[in-house]
Amino acid sequence: MRQLSWTGRGVVAVVLAVVLVGSVVTGLALRASSADSEGGTSALPACADLAETRLGPLGEDPAWNGCLTDDDAAVRAYRYQCSGLRESLVPSGEARRADESAIVFLPDAGLVAATDQEWFRRPRNQHPAYLRTPFALSVPYRCDELRSLPHDGMVLASCDLDDVPLDLHSTQGCSEDGQVYTALGRTCSYPDFDLTTSWEQWSIEPPDLPGRNDDIVLESGPDEQWWAVPAAHRDQRCWTPPDEWDPAWR
Repeated sequence: MRQLSWTGRGVVAVVLAVVLVGSVVTGLALRASSADSEGGTSALPACADLAETRLGPLGEDPAWNGCLTDDDAAVRAYRYQCSGLRESLVPSGEARRADESAIVFLPDAGLVAATDQEWFRRPRNQHPAYLRTPFALSVPYRCDELRSLPHDGMVLASCDLDDVPLDLHSTQGCSEDGQVYTALGRTCSYPDFDLTTSWEQWSIEPPDLPGRNDDIVLESGPDEQWWAVPAAHRDQRCWTPPDEWDPAWR
């Protein structure tokens, strides 16, 4: 009996040792996992250090994913493909930079950059977080058109955008049934008496809309609302004062 008792105690000791070792290993694994998770955030650059530095290639420069504020809050980046990239230069006008380039906005940090160009904090007297749309945020860069580049981690708006206000989030496109539909934007203008009024026109080719058999797009107008409109008249809506739009264009 005594022999069996000592054997039993040995088994218990071994079991306890295994449990202890397992707990230590599990704890180390959890700590490593936590460190990896925190490392993903801490790997972001500080927002304060980005201005006047060059934006590197996608996949190599962590600033593509955002930056950290002074309070260690992560700020998300918004990505767009720019056609006809130009940079505004004072007082000489504009300098052409590339036929195509990707532009990254960090609106809550007041920063904007284009691939292989320097980060700018613009405008100096107005915080870009309060500007709702990308062409306003792209100062000092100019583009013929911007195409949204949704990326992992960003939740897209649904494609039920009719009569929804235009904003930076919805210009990233929309998603329905797992399918992503990108947005394409450009600046438009029309004469308003002796002034020229500019606005941003954004279009999304969504899935078929119920009750419509013609070719329909989701598009924003000068009222900064999304509407389901005929795709064929995008140019006319861009070049013509809204009061003069033909009813067939709407």
